Amino acid sequence: MRNSADGPFERFLRTIGWLAGAVVLLVLATLDVAVNAVQPIVVLLAIAVAVVMPRLRAATLGTGVLVLGAFLVLVALTVPSVDYGIVPFGFTVAVVGVVLIGLAAWRAEPVRAGFAVPLLLAGLVLQPTRLGNAKAAVVLALVIALGGVITSAAGLYLRMYQTNRHRQLIAAQQAQRTGIASDLHDYVAHHVTGMVVLAQAAQTVAASKPQAVLPALERIEAAGDEAMTAIRRMVTLLREPDAHARLSPPGTIADIAALAGHFTSDSGLQVRLSIEGEADTVPIDVQSAVHRVVMESLTNVRKHAGDARTLDILVRCHGRPAAVTVEVSNDGRGRGGGRSPDGGYGLKGLHERTAALGGSFTAGPRVPEGWTVHAHIPTRGAR
Repeated sequence: MRNSADGPFERFLRTIGWLAGAVVLLVLATLDVAVNAVQPIVVLLAIAVAVVMPRLRAATLGTGVLVLGAFLVLVALTVPSVDYGIVPFGFTVAVVGVVLIGLAAWRAEPVRAGFAVPLLLAGLVLQPTRLGNAKAAVVLALVIALGGVITSAAGLYLRMYQTNRHRQLIAAQQAQRTGIASDLHDYVAHHVTGMVVLAQAAQTVAASKPQAVLPALERIEAAGDEAMTAIRRMVTLLREPDAHARLSPPGTIADIAALAGHFTSDSGLQVRLSIEGEADTVPIDVQSAVHRVVMESLTNVRKHAGDARTLDILVRCHGRPAAVTVEVSNDGRGRGGGRSPDGGYGLKGLHERTAALGGSFTAGPRVPEGWTVHAHIPTRGAR
């Protein structure tokens, strides 16, 4: 079956493969006719089988090879011996049969393949016994058996390769879904915490400055809309594993400026942002991790460092870059940034994500007061 995702190069290779197979079949058929090995009808049937079998589904392919093997065994046991022909059933039938053994070992349904492969191999190996020359029959049977073993081993290797690749794909999709779930936590926590802070501020100033309540309510509404958009997108990703290919990543280093701007307008806290180096060359998974570090840090400042006056965000892209360092610090006297990486889902998730990328993550109090979150992520090997 043609894969619509294949590129021009893959389609070119497939076309070359089909042409090469057609040339081989034509040469074998010509040889069969030239040496008068078999009747032309047998050659035509072998060519028809070679054309049809690769297009069958796994279950149908296994059944077809099983029937063909049973037929060849029946012929070998019931049809009298012959004294003519180099191969009693033709070069075309021999080569097509050996190739079908490998094809069945690779693509046929496993249970059917377990019966079909040895049966077809037995049917091919028994055919030379119909020759009058015993020595030639033994040599020919050994050659066919060797060819069948080689193609079946190649087919089993391809089957195991595809199975391992499928398992790796499933594991990668599961890891992506876990990461998306963690992103969902960060986005929702960020927006909901901001809404709570704005609502508390509105209650505080409602009596003395009622005119300030309406802008706060508008910002709460905007934050709620953003949270719902994030939830819808993340839930779509969780329900459709391939949907991530059609959507932009959750966040990049370039998005940190907008994140800091929203935080300043919502909290009134002075935010100093510095991005050094060429962020555009940083792999997207590293950028996403850096963005998440900043987002989680801002969320924790809202939760635990309400008395903070300044907040510094520093992103350094080192060595063209070979690594990215992100540091978020505040001067609050509260718990400042949350718990250690071993407690709390937010910081623990950041610790696990940076570790998965080969980096390091720390979070703790700073001197004389405040809290600092620091992550160092290498870019080598990232995507």
